[in-house]
Amino acid sequence: MAIIAKLRRIVSADIHKFGVIQVDVGRAQVSRNGKPVFLRNLEYRLLRHFIKRAGRSLSRDELLRVVWGYEGGTSTRTVDVHINHLRQKLEQDAKRPALIVTVPGVGYKLVASG
Repeated sequence: MAIIAKLRRIVSADIHKFGVIQVDVGRAQVSRNGKPVFLRNLEYRLLRHFIKRAGRSLSRDELLRVVWGYEGGTSTRTVDVHINHLRQKLEQDAKRPALIVTVPGVGYKLVASG
């Protein structure tokens, strides 16, 4: 019985809340206002990386390297397209994002208090 209780604590500790957004990493589930949000594989992996580095500015190069596995000097708008998809699905107003914000000259950042 003690093992089950420990497992519950570990799983519940892997739930992240950002305003109306909840991400249950243990179950790979995302919800907005309590309703499930479908994320494609790369969108989910991108969101998980943002969660791991919440509050830190992440460059496009880092995101391409870590999430996509690209190596060095790739010039692509792939990151921007996927960020836009995440914003459409998660933000209250995708045109004025409060959760995943643009950091001019750097890249993007997940605002933990979003």
